[in-house]
Amino acid sequence: MKFEKDFVAEQFQCDLNDCFPIGAILRQVQQVSNDHCEHMGMTAQTFAQSNTAFVLAKVSVECLRPIPAGQKLHIVTQPSWPVRAVYHRFTSLQDAQGQEFCSVDARWALIDIQQRRILRTPPESLHFPFLGEVERAHEVSITRAAELEPMGEYQASYSRTDRNGHLNNACYADCVCDVLPLEQTAHRFLRKMVLYYHKELRLGESMELFRGQTGPDAWYICGKKEGSKCFEANAYFQ
Repeated sequence: MKFEKDFVAEQFQCDLNDCFPIGAILRQVQQVSNDHCEHMGMTAQTFAQSNTAFVLAKVSVECLRPIPAGQKLHIVTQPSWPVRAVYHRFTSLQDAQGQEFCSVDARWALIDIQQRRILRTPPESLHFPFLGEVERAHEVSITRAAELEPMGEYQASYSRTDRNGHLNNACYADCVCDVLPLEQTAHRFLRKMVLYYHKELRLGESMELFRGQTGPDAWYICGKKEGSKCFEANAYFQ
């Protein structure tokens, strides 16, 4: 069951090159995913009544070409049946002719928000009308760097925190871009980013950031809280 809508890459969301960044792409993917759930009757109230929420476990963004400010976009998202408690959702951002700008492969987990644990099966009160097998998928493995350098701290401040009370998923992409060298982010095309979400960062908490290079145009970034990893990421430039 696909869900589609149109939107515009507004200039205020774009970067210094007037292009739509990874963080903005992920925010649109979050929104269309929410819109799809609402369309199927799975509202915020529905999740609240069942004490459940979807949290992102892994995501990969693959970009074929930059999205310029003002670009009219058609977004198509399709969820699939869960595979070992992991819910796949594949989303494509296209132009009016159906040519793809980028695609996002998101792997979600359903959790009990009170016990903070993953649910292998949804509660009976929560009906998921997701149909079909996984049709498209990205490579979502992480390559770790042999050497890391500290890059300061990042806080789950008020403006970065979502309704689940933790750092919003898209903010991790912003964080990754902010700790990469400017000669990369400002002047090179970021063709792929992979993010692993290990441990949530709650409102007011901070994590230490580290980065390392895994190739000429490839980077590894991670965030740690009290020695445990909050997230890991790879960024690949063209």
